[in-house]
Amino acid sequence: MHIPIYGVNPSTFVHLLRAIPMKTTFIIIGCILFFFPLFWRGAGAEVSAQANSSGIIPSVSQNEDVQLLYRNEQEFGALAHSSGWGLNYRKCKHITGYRKRILEVEMAGMRHPKEIKLQVPDIGTKGYFYGKQFVVTVLRGGYGYHKVITGKSDRRGVELRLLTVAGPSIALAKPVYLNIWHQDPVNPPFGNITIEKYDPTNLLHTPNYIIGRAGYFRGFEQMNFYPGAFFKLGLSFEHSTLDDDIKLLETGIVIDAFYKTIPIMATARNNQVFVNVYLNVMFGKKWF
Repeated sequence: MHIPIYGVNPSTFVHLLRAIPMKTTFIIIGCILFFFPLFWRGAGAEVSAQANSSGIIPSVSQNEDVQLLYRNEQEFGALAHSSGWGLNYRKCKHITGYRKRILEVEMAGMRHPKEIKLQVPDIGTKGYFYGKQFVVTVLRGGYGYHKVITGKSDRRGVELRLLTVAGPSIALAKPVYLNIWHQDPVNPPFGNITIEKYDPTNLLHTPNYIIGRAGYFRGFEQMNFYPGAFFKLGLSFEHSTLDDDIKLLETGIVIDAFYKTIPIMATARNNQVFVNVYLNVMFGKKWF
């Protein structure tokens, strides 16, 4: 792929757009229509925060608790998305009363939608996905912002936040190894099992001869790397009852695009762009 020094070849964008399925396109359009009004509400909240900082401070009754503004946050979480699951870490810092800067690190598995798990009965071996060539794990490093759309009215309330994060990502593709049955031609009821890298052109690498999946760590030395970039748009609900505690539920969409197609499956069409809906549960702490 040729990229000029002072710009990007337009054919690159055409190729990426053609790689996105029609269903995925509708998901992206729906998310834009859903999240766009929230940007405007978040901008209005930020104006209110600037007004407070300029001296326009709302009155507070003597019996009302005043919530403290903690400058720093740290969160750990687990997520499930439409192609797998993962773990993430996030560090936030207030830059205004309603806006936070985010640094995020995330690891997530990436499955192919055509994967079907097969199991050899009465043997007790690990199940396998016929036609799967690589196990893919995506590492993401992101930078972005949180906008508080609606703050908590009290400790039992919910804070609504809009999340935008983007940054580089890399897909780690580990080849799949299988246990293959080789029948003894002299004594057919007997034979031996060997561990082999899956090869779709090998006539023995079919369900008739595959016994099961080999150990997970087999093939790490043959791992392939696919650099790319990602963008995440989400909506989070923070509902902790303690001022310095964080308990949040987050949902949204994440888009990964890589410089070339990742050959996860040998028996189905593979993608260069992945669009997933995710659900994230996070816990953490705040401090000054």
